[in-house]
Amino acid sequence: MKLRRLSPGDWATWRDLRLTALASDPQAFGSTLSRERDYDEDRWRELLHPKWGVKVVAEAPDPVGLVAGVPHEDHDDVLYLYSMWVKPSFRKRGVGEALVRDVVAWAREHGWRRVQLRVFRGNHAARRLYERLGFSGDGSGDSEVMQLAVS
Repeated sequence: MKLRRLSPGDWATWRDLRLTALASDPQAFGSTLSRERDYDEDRWRELLHPKWGVKVVAEAPDPVGLVAGVPHEDHDDVLYLYSMWVKPSFRKRGVGEALVRDVVAWAREHGWRRVQLRVFRGNHAARRLYERLGFSGDGSGDSEVMQLAVS
């Protein structure tokens, strides 16, 4: 398996995998397939612009997982991890861990102090993954904010 950080020229790869993720596990995301499938090429390219952080795919050799790290809207020192997803046939093989570790490394390289994410209550596998990687939660609501200090 290989990890690859994406640029705007990789928009079709990001689009295809993101739409697959939204179709496969809609409950895991804060967006919907019906919303994002109507994005045009310019919108997908914009999402991959470096000002919006980092987008990573895992390839084996075809794309099997994705994750994003974007600047948090409310906290200048926080990179927000979202869009974490691995194809079901590749789960429990270390793909998710590798993707999260890559975003954390990128955050550290770029001077972010914390990485934060939100995990839905029923997503026990994701929660265990994040805890194993050192994230801690706040125990609130239907979805829980978890974070990791990186500096």
